Amino acid sequence: MFELQDVMSGNQENLSIHGSLAGPKKPVFQSAQHDNRQCEQNDLFVAITGARVDGHRFIPAIARAGVTGALCTTPSKDVPDSFLQLVVPDVVKALQATARARVQRQPGTIKIGITGSSGKTTTKEAIAAVLGSVAPTLKTYASYNNELGYPLTLLRLEAEHRYAVLEMGAEWVGELRGLCETIACPDWSVITTVGAAHLKHFGSLENVAIAKSELVQVLSPEGIALLNYDDPVVRAMKEKTQARVIYYGQSDGAMVRGRHVEERGLLGSRFTLCIEDEEVPVQLRLPGTHGITTALAAAAVGYAANVPLENIRESLENLSSVQGRGEIKVSAGPNGSTLVDDTYNSIRQSIIAMTQAMQATPQVPLGKRWAVLGELLEQGEHTMDEHIASGLALAGKVDYLVVLGDFARYFAEGAMQAGMPAEHIYVFSVDPANASEVEDGKRAVVQLLKERVHPEDLVLVKGSRGMRMETMLSMF
Repeated sequence: MFELQDVMSGNQENLSIHGSLAGPKKPVFQSAQHDNRQCEQNDLFVAITGARVDGHRFIPAIARAGVTGALCTTPSKDVPDSFLQLVVPDVVKALQATARARVQRQPGTIKIGITGSSGKTTTKEAIAAVLGSVAPTLKTYASYNNELGYPLTLLRLEAEHRYAVLEMGAEWVGELRGLCETIACPDWSVITTVGAAHLKHFGSLENVAIAKSELVQVLSPEGIALLNYDDPVVRAMKEKTQARVIYYGQSDGAMVRGRHVEERGLLGSRFTLCIEDEEVPVQLRLPGTHGITTALAAAAVGYAANVPLENIRESLENLSSVQGRGEIKVSAGPNGSTLVDDTYNSIRQSIIAMTQAMQATPQVPLGKRWAVLGELLEQGEHTMDEHIASGLALAGKVDYLVVLGDFARYFAEGAMQAGMPAEHIYVFSVDPANASEVEDGKRAVVQLLKERVHPEDLVLVKGSRGMRMETMLSMF
């Protein structure tokens, strides 16, 4: 919740107001929305001019629907006199300035930033669950983690919120530092992993590491950096921060540690959570070793916040997979098979993690493991190498491989190099930039799966966000 005063104080001379301000009180906005379909009464619509759609075209419709106002660069004439139009030169910058003003009025909230090449959203949900067990906690909506999503989340701050769990993404060096300096700097920072995400923009893994480390570099000496000890690149970020460091992981050097791990792949795991001299058994439903890492990150934040160990255990045991991120859907795959819905996004490291989880999952004797993979996008000059490396890692973890895309054929090349039989590999070449061609390819994949998959099989569907592999699921 935020006030018109937040917009005014954040933007000052850059703001002009169109519409009536009659009444003793100035408006209070429940939230800010950049999607007109999500706007409700008492919301502020943020009219973004994008590459494909200009949000200004929706202003008359939301005004007639009773929405309080809009943040825009050009006011609309076709609106009621009571509708507020807050006109600024740059909508995104004005939104960020408003969020900055809102945060400054609430210094008591501990802001926890989360970044990494994978696992950000699931980790955000896990941390919010642990902290929410003891105090009111705000968390990032969906994956709103960029220059637009970050301020939209912060404008949902309420006076009661003790914690704000904030997912923060980056596609270039300097982006995270910019979010912190322009809008709000976290008090604590959590780093999950460093992997081959957005290499087209970053250029190298070294630059990915530099970009992610920005979130610990900005911390004050009173802050806390929570680092994944099992990732050597993340572990080394200790040298880049003046904040207190808490390591989490399965290795001996972690202060918050998982021991006596009994992994059951997609079925979850059992482990002993050890924090200083205390320990407690945890039955986790999140799949794979990466699920344990997520749980330990959340436990580490709970430890920093003095959450009782029993609350941490109970919160971890109640966790379930986030939509499109390792969801296990029994009988939802082709011919009643078990579907592993990991369609939200994909990089080499997450492919390996999920197929390792499949390999570790107990199955009936005749059950087979299928990996249906869409092309890895945004890899730049590393595209071929990332596909080949992913394919090399698949051999022995899955029985059949189905790939969709142009460079996806290199998944197949890597898998065959590692010994996967050619007759177990199916390649569907399509141009990822051609949406209709991609959808035709998905239908062809589904037809193959319906012909070959059995009810006792496991079927993983995964791909880069731009491949929209989730559209395939309704075809099963």
